Amino acid sequence: MNFNILISESQRKKLIIESVGDNLGKDTKKLFDLTKNVINQSSEQLGMNLQFMLTWGASIGGLMGPLSDYIEGRSPSITDMDKSLILVGVISVLYYDNKEAIEKILRKIKENGLSDDFLDTLRKGKEIKKTFLDFLSSLNISAHKMTNIMSYTFIIPLLPMLYTISQSGDVSPEDIESIVRRIAGFGMLTISGITLKELIGKVIRRFGD
Repeated sequence: MNFNILISESQRKKLIIESVGDNLGKDTKKLFDLTKNVINQSSEQLGMNLQFMLTWGASIGGLMGPLSDYIEGRSPSITDMDKSLILVGVISVLYYDNKEAIEKILRKIKENGLSDDFLDTLRKGKEIKKTFLDFLSSLNISAHKMTNIMSYTFIIPLLPMLYTISQSGDVSPEDIESIVRRIAGFGMLTISGITLKELIGKVIRRFGD
């Protein structure tokens, strides 16, 4: 026997919010795991302790994720170890000012014959960074300090899902609170719940305009 199950519009939206919110939380954890794997593989190759990068949790993964996909699309045969080395090199150049550490990473990249891949990925990284900063500016969020930029980058791969939420109907403050709880519940971010709520709210409203 077939039954037609009818749900109200508000129930439908709640299901969407909860489902996408859970997926956002899981994806945030994946970003952290990616960062951890890249750092471990690069530390082994370089003989350097790069664990300080993990203090940024999933944030670095927000840039590493798209760049990892870019590298795989450009060079499908590249090994995970070489890809990790390129990613750490790009992140170091874009976000850190430890000249000695950067020079050591770049020497290893050159030794492994990865200079062309690195330079191409660095160009892509700068492009993503600029686009992201322009996007933050459109939200009236100031990210002039490098620490602010680093804290917000986790959201880059999550933007498509936030767009989906924005198109589900009027998103209430309670809906945003629910989304924030799900993301923050994984404990992989370096920004406060209040800042996260502000960021998520502004992104959703921006997409909903």
